Amino acid sequence: MEALKNLGRPPFANYDIVVYFGGGLFALPFLYRYFLYPFGVPIPSFVLMETGQVSLEIIRGLALLMSVYVLGHLISYLSSQLVEKAIDRFIGKISTAIIVSLKESRESRNEGLKAMVRKRTARIRAENATFSSAVRGFFHIPNVLHYVVVYKTGIFGYLDTRIPPDAFAKAKLRYGTIVLDGCNMQENTKWFKSLEYYVINNIPDAVPRMYNYLVMAGLFRSLSFIFLWSSWLTVVFMITHRLFGTWPLGLTEMGTGEGSGIMEWLSLSSLSVFSLVAYLKFQRRYAEEAIMALAFSNSIEDV
Repeated sequence: MEALKNLGRPPFANYDIVVYFGGGLFALPFLYRYFLYPFGVPIPSFVLMETGQVSLEIIRGLALLMSVYVLGHLISYLSSQLVEKAIDRFIGKISTAIIVSLKESRESRNEGLKAMVRKRTARIRAENATFSSAVRGFFHIPNVLHYVVVYKTGIFGYLDTRIPPDAFAKAKLRYGTIVLDGCNMQENTKWFKSLEYYVINNIPDAVPRMYNYLVMAGLFRSLSFIFLWSSWLTVVFMITHRLFGTWPLGLTEMGTGEGSGIMEWLSLSSLSVFSLVAYLKFQRRYAEEAIMALAFSNSIEDV
């Protein structure tokens, strides 16, 4: 009977539709403007040419859908490597940021987060992560101006946890007695993965809310990558305009050349940082939902 029920379920989950299909579709105009058009890459004929045969049109439509789906997968993978792992490298895991943001005042929270960034940056060579960190840091160069402003002004509200200290203490107690006996939820330790696995398998009521946050985080991570990639190409085109006097993006409402390029770069970079902040916010809410479920669920018994 369970096997028959599974046959009636849709073949794609919400994550596939929103993150992979959605991300792939959203990337198409950016792919055309910043890559296909400037570099003269021809669009495949099956995308443009229509046929009179229904069967061929069905095949063409399925090919287009699969291409968008694969593109979304590629963007999601690259964003996980260049956006998510860059955050993990320089800021740390969201679970650690939650513990830091539990500090009593905004000032102590900001100093704690800044100290965390400095410590993780200083440990790059000791952890043999110089090359990977350099590649990921280099990819984020178009956003450096925004990052400096955020760091200097302490705009870390998107990392502020909504978990009351007493609730976190209760989850911490349950973690050490139910999830992993004798272990502790503390900074710079890999405690969240085991908590997440326990909640998913033992507190099913929390899973739908967690999954919604996971989907939104995946979408905004992909969007941040798309905007940052487009911002990089705009910077490259500004450099070529300065060297060779060419402007491959063509005429826009802001004109051509470096002036319009600077405006376009600032717009794309701002959108990338906004999407990155949204990604961090939904990642934080995903972790918070799991922690709160462990703290207050009635489906598990205290030891």
